Amino acid sequence: MTALTVAEATSTLEDALAAGLAHPRPRPGPRPRRAALPRVRPVPEVGPALAPVPRVEHDLRPVHTLRTRISVLRGADRTHVQEAADDQPAAVAVDHRSLVGSLALASIESLVGRRPVAQLARWLTPGVYDALHARATASARVLGPRSGGRAVVVRNVRTCRLDERVVEASAVVDDGIRVRALALRLEAHRQSWRVTALEIG
Repeated sequence: MTALTVAEATSTLEDALAAGLAHPRPRPGPRPRRAALPRVRPVPEVGPALAPVPRVEHDLRPVHTLRTRISVLRGADRTHVQEAADDQPAAVAVDHRSLVGSLALASIESLVGRRPVAQLARWLTPGVYDALHARATASARVLGPRSGGRAVVVRNVRTCRLDERVVEASAVVDDGIRVRALALRLEAHRQSWRVTALEIG
């Protein structure tokens, strides 16, 4: 290789280096970052929304009036006859003392065998009628019918009217052999009066 060839090669290398420096290669830039993926979180199951329960204010104050207490007790003590008669007209006005005296006399006469119990059917409730009939039957079986002797006499009658449709009464009756005490309860029923309770001593 001659000196001229070496000089030309050197010159060519220098020209290439100079051209490389004048036009440098672009350096690779930073790699683009990947877009962050959205995070997915599980959502718990939620039931239907419950409406708020309204608060109800209760008046828990005790009842202090005597009239209110009495009305409550009377309401609890109402009988079936009273309930059925609420929509009925008022009972026929009668002399309760005379009515009680007649019923007491007839009841004792039935008990001692001087009057059929059936005559009292329209004046007695079924339960009272059955009880009186059973007692009269037992008395007749043990003592036999009484045809003679003194007549049955009502000695005394007391009545107490509880309200427009209820009367309680007591009577003292002499059946000719013994003196008996009698208590009964009258209640208005279909414009009439019926014995709903009867006790004979």
